[in-house]
Amino acid sequence: MILAPQGDETESQEGRQYVEDRAVGTSEGVFWNMKCISPTTIMVPDILHTVYLGMLEHLMDWVSSFLKQHSRIDKFNQRLAIMPPYPGFARFNKPYSQVTQCSGKDRKEVGCVIVPVFGATLLNPSASQRIPFTEALLWVRNLVYIHLMAQDRYHTDATIEYMENYLDEFHRHNDGINRFRST
Repeated sequence: MILAPQGDETESQEGRQYVEDRAVGTSEGVFWNMKCISPTTIMVPDILHTVYLGMLEHLMDWVSSFLKQHSRIDKFNQRLAIMPPYPGFARFNKPYSQVTQCSGKDRKEVGCVIVPVFGATLLNPSASQRIPFTEALLWVRNLVYIHLMAQDRYHTDATIEYMENYLDEFHRHNDGINRFRST
């Protein structure tokens, strides 16, 4: 176990004694004495693998499955294809449903436009589709908002609270759409 020298010496000694009483070894971390390193910046989440290739890959697998079930995948591909390129978004060369391998950059770009494209794809639902489409759009929206906020360099109590609220909303709309999750 690595202990960071924080607080006064008494506090540090109490921390050492606490872990030694539980038969845990202690050592000084190699980074603790470097001026450019702080404990709050050492544990930085891997946004590429966690968010872009994790959350957004799961999201797009689910969206594709959902849209195929409702015979709307072609509409989705059409709407995504007409999105104009702009900084941070490059158009795909082929329909999204035919893309077999996506980079983290591709996932990030889709994450920026998925809510309006998905919403436009779900326009004019039948009476039986209204509730599932509303639930699906809320589910996608909340997951994307978490993805967008996770990209912030710094978080405050307010931004963390926003993300927690989006996560709660995401789970609130999870029940009706779980059957479309890919296994």
